[in-house]
Amino acid sequence: MSGEVKVLFVDDDLNILSGLKRLMRGHPACVGQYCLGGEEALALMDDHPVDVVVSDMRMPGMDGAQFLAKVRERHPGTIRVILSGYADAESILRTVGPAHLYLAKPCDPATLLAAVARPLALRRLLASEGLRTALAGLIDLPTPPDLFFRLEQELRSPRASAASVAAIIGQDVAMTAELLKLTNSSYFAVSGRASTPLQAVRTLGMDIISALVLRIGIFRHLQSTCIQGAIMALLNDYSLRVAGLAERIAAAEGADTAVAKTAYCAGMLSSVGALVLLDTHPQTYPALFIQGSADQSAFAAETQAFGANHALVGAYLLGLWNFADPMVEAVAHACAPSACPVRDNLLLTAVHAARVYGPRFPLIPPRIAGPAGAGHGLYMRGPQGPAPRTLESHRRPICQGSGPCLNGCCSSTTIPTCCRACSGSCASSST
Repeated sequence: MSGEVKVLFVDDDLNILSGLKRLMRGHPACVGQYCLGGEEALALMDDHPVDVVVSDMRMPGMDGAQFLAKVRERHPGTIRVILSGYADAESILRTVGPAHLYLAKPCDPATLLAAVARPLALRRLLASEGLRTALAGLIDLPTPPDLFFRLEQELRSPRASAASVAAIIGQDVAMTAELLKLTNSSYFAVSGRASTPLQAVRTLGMDIISALVLRIGIFRHLQSTCIQGAIMALLNDYSLRVAGLAERIAAAEGADTAVAKTAYCAGMLSSVGALVLLDTHPQTYPALFIQGSADQSAFAAETQAFGANHALVGAYLLGLWNFADPMVEAVAHACAPSACPVRDNLLLTAVHAARVYGPRFPLIPPRIAGPAGAGHGLYMRGPQGPAPRTLESHRRPICQGSGPCLNGCCSSTTIPTCCRACSGSCASSST
């Protein structure tokens, strides 16, 4: 795995390219290349692939949206960024599909450097190059047809409101992730990050939402077998139940309303990687659980088949879409919090506990139940139980006992205090 990021900057203004070159000189981890237009850049990329491409929007001949669309087609593994001083809605809407991230000029150096260096952190999160390429080339996530058509109908209704539209979007993991992607970027000069569909709809406005859904086609309804549709419905229901429990746990831990709502979002998105695997491997992914043995965890089966589990797949996608680091960490490590390098993340605590106390992961057959079927955090427990009154989180110092965690939420042989959420299934009398 390379320790440097290859970045290609594309702009028709030589002065801007010169300024970018000066900026990159002090950052040896980023190797910059520079082109004066899209055609020149595509020719260079065919011979010398890059990790990130940062393009201006308005260029003669081939503009930024057209250029990044060609990059997505020819080099799907490349992370695509728009850096533009033009903020008209029409231009920005055209970049929603081709670009992972929109940065507005003037862009402060720290923001730009963070954007181009992000692949280094994401590579450490997801080692499989094949999965990274597939995720970078992903255009959208599938949505259940009934919700998709309900949203279209609501947007065309004269009685549509931000609340009614957000209520439909909030029932679907894919639509929620896609919408929050926009407000987590600088697409519409949004200050701060939205953590709920209602915040996102109010921030962007109904006109922009209508254009994104009805004209741009930001959401895609699932066109597949009845089995896939049923699995997607189960995953959505599971995600909503985990989300509600994560919000209550965060509130019980003393979080304010805003943080508790963010915990809800993190819980909802904690299984977005399962939707990606279902969409990209519609036959293979469900078969893993039908054919799996009772002593193999879901994460182990996913890793053996695809090189990564669905938590890491989802976290990589959210990182690619510029979600905040605490959210990405909560999704990545929700089922193995001891692997997280950051020890003070309430979102991670809430989502981890919600997956312990919450419903069984829907793709796991009921015959795989209890500690023998658990591993690295997919807790096959049964119906959702009540939220705990208090929780000892992984933020606090370690070790309530010794021996392996039979519930699978710890990767080491000592038991962090997060295992109190295991409700007695760990090999320690103190849990």
